[in-house]
Amino acid sequence: MEFGDHLKQWRSHRHMSQMDLALEAGISSRHLSFLETGRARPSEGMIIRICEALELPFKIQNELFGAAGFAPRYLSAEREGMSGLPPLIRDTLHMILERHAPWPAVAFNADHDILVANVGFMGLAEALGIPIVPGVNILALVLEPGPVRRSIANWPDVAVLFLKRARNEARLYGPRSALARRIAQYETDPEISALLRNDQSERNPPPVITVQLHLGDAVTSWITTLTAFGSA
Repeated sequence: MEFGDHLKQWRSHRHMSQMDLALEAGISSRHLSFLETGRARPSEGMIIRICEALELPFKIQNELFGAAGFAPRYLSAEREGMSGLPPLIRDTLHMILERHAPWPAVAFNADHDILVANVGFMGLAEALGIPIVPGVNILALVLEPGPVRRSIANWPDVAVLFLKRARNEARLYGPRSALARRIAQYETDPEISALLRNDQSERNPPPVITVQLHLGDAVTSWITTLTAFGSA
């Protein structure tokens, strides 16, 4: 896909006219039209301005740089795992996970693939009987049939809230992203589809989710929250 095709697709996805985007990026609508049709080639600086105006994640920005013939500007956490993150973010994540122990904490990428987990999360995973290695998908653990789904006492509520959060994040990456495709697959599941149809809660999920887990003969309550870091 050419740069202009990417640009037009994301402008449409953000529901912006050429005039809207041109004003936001500080360029003329005529030049923006030339960029979309391929009559003009963007500079790296122009791509940065347009990406900022569209509020594109670093992963998508890399795609636009590549389509314009430039090298990726941002390291990819998905391709390189934790080593692909900027050092400050990587070190901060490690510190957060370590300081959160003994309580479970996990870091995952934009597709919800686990990058690293702390000792508390590994202990919880062992108690639930699930192997946790880099690349395991957190949505798959919660939504697909298996030991985690069976262990969540309030699974219907948790499933809806997890999917709503994932939907909001998928809007950033577009309908063709791996996350959007995964969500679409789960929405075809009859049980999950019925939960979503009958859901009466607000569109935007709360910042905190209570997860009730069966551990042995007891039902334990865990407060779950998410923090997002900007990376590719």
